[in-house]
Formats: sequence, C-alpha cells, structure tokens
Amino acid sequence: ETTKKAMQYFATLAGGTGVEDQVLETNPILEAFGNAKTLRNHNSSRFGKLIQIHFNQSNHICGACIKTYLLEKSRVVHQLQGERSYHIFYQLVRGASKQQREALRLPDKPEAFRYLAQSGCTSIDGMD
Repeated sequence: ETTKKAMQYFATLAGGTGVEDQVLETNPILEAFGNAKTLRNHNSSRFGKLIQIHFNQSNHICGACIKTYLLEKSRVVHQLQGERSYHIFYQLVRGASKQQREALRLPDKPEAFRYLAQSGCTSIDGMD
C-alpha cells in the first residue's frame, strides 16, 4: 500500500504517463512469490522491495526497476505448524494445467510435497 501511495505522489508531481500503473500491476505477482501465511496473518509479506523510478528529461516517469529480497529463505523448507511456505508454490500446484503438470512433473495436490504439507496448512480460502 505504501508503494502505491508513493507512486501516485510521484505521478502527480511528474505527470502520469501510465508507467506507474504498470509498475503497480506487478505487485500481485511479487506478493505470490514473497508472501506467506503466518500464525498472525494469512498474507504476510516475507520480502523487501526496492523500486527505482526512472524519469525522462521532461521529468516524467519513464520506467522502473524492481528488486526484491527474501527475508525468510528458511520458510521454503520449514514452517511452523499452521503456517505455510510462499503462496506461489501452492498456487502453481493447484493452477497448473494437465500439460503443465506433466512438463513440470507436478502432483495434483500440494499435500504430495513434504515441504508444502509439513505444517498441516495447504490451503487458504480466496488465496489459492
């Protein structure tokens, strides 16, 4: 949310070009790779994000570079009971087509992966 407000502020100052909307549209993808279920929050950010905003000679936003940093690499292989690893793993297993499953050798359910099933929480309503 803070990123969204900052981008809106810069767009107001520099005159919106539409690039800021494209940068903000990346957020759901970044969250899938960097957010996880914790005991306190179903969609907790476990990553840091640095956005470098590029301006052209007219001082309009012309691009951006997004760098992300995982804060909990250990979450990939271990979660507390009732927590989950990063959302993308569960979404990939549940959302893959039959052809994708075959090509990536994915099972039908996240429970088939020990790393995903070990905490006892493999689904979140509205998330997967």
